[in-house]
Amino acid sequence: MLLAIPLRWSNPASWPWLVYLWLAGILVVWARQIVRALKRKKSASWPTVTGRIESAEIPSQKTFLGLTLSPRDRKPCPAELRYSYSVGGQQYSGSFKEYCPTLAAAQEFVRDLNGRPITVHYDPQQASISTLLDASVQAVLEVRPPGPAANKPIPGWLTPLLWPLAGLSAIGLAVSLWVHFGALLGRKLIPSEYFWILHMGIFVVWFPTVVVANKVTMNVRRQDYWKVVLRGAPKWMLYMVYGFLGYAVVNFLYFMVTTQSAGQNRSGTSPEEWRGFSGHWMAFYSAAFAVLYSAARTESAAAVCVNGHPLPPGIVICPACGQPERPYR
Repeated sequence: MLLAIPLRWSNPASWPWLVYLWLAGILVVWARQIVRALKRKKSASWPTVTGRIESAEIPSQKTFLGLTLSPRDRKPCPAELRYSYSVGGQQYSGSFKEYCPTLAAAQEFVRDLNGRPITVHYDPQQASISTLLDASVQAVLEVRPPGPAANKPIPGWLTPLLWPLAGLSAIGLAVSLWVHFGALLGRKLIPSEYFWILHMGIFVVWFPTVVVANKVTMNVRRQDYWKVVLRGAPKWMLYMVYGFLGYAVVNFLYFMVTTQSAGQNRSGTSPEEWRGFSGHWMAFYSAAFAVLYSAARTESAAAVCVNGHPLPPGIVICPACGQPERPYR
């Protein structure tokens, strides 16, 4: 017998240990993010000094078996900056590590950084403790001369499909939202046969969404991912995506707690199940809609800087005047 008592999501004592392990993992990740955020907030008030980047490289990494893991095989791929600075005539050093989504992104990150000045924040109580804030790193990245076009173009077969797929995603989002509100009221607004249609519709729009996102963020820093992938979309779309993603998590947890048992009514005929799954549908359809709409709008408009100079593909800082790209908003 696998379980001493029947599994009921409303009774935590009946949950298998894998559920607790999953929840513990989430809490650990959240705790680490909170600790890092608090450290960044504290270090932002530290005094600053102009330092120097001594090296910018992609470090090698060893596994627990002693084997070296190639940077090409590591995702995310780390890129490391080593810097020096002086406080009160005493020399100090530090390091900053950036985790990039791909090896190409890490190579673009470390490009042409050796020897460049950078703002260093140091602990006034112990000057040997220091850090680089994201804003300081970004400022150095923006003053570099433009490199080769980093972002690969969207495949030609996909470009004419961007607007239709964005429209299909919007329809999926609208229907999912309508179904969800009905389920919250305890009603089924569409026949049960459409349950799996909405499921499969996610795959129809999500595959091209992933292709587009990978192409336009090929060499983008992790912190700038959504800013770049939604560069052609209105600002409210970013908040829409975040809102639906957060709501999907809360809705799923509520669905687990209020569902009486793991095996109850998995045919998609109950309002509770429509409510549980429609939260995920809204998250996926909203993200697909925003990404595809942004890509379609970007492809149909020529990129220019704030002074009107045309920009090459993948370049966001104008080679002619050094000004950033004009927003699409």
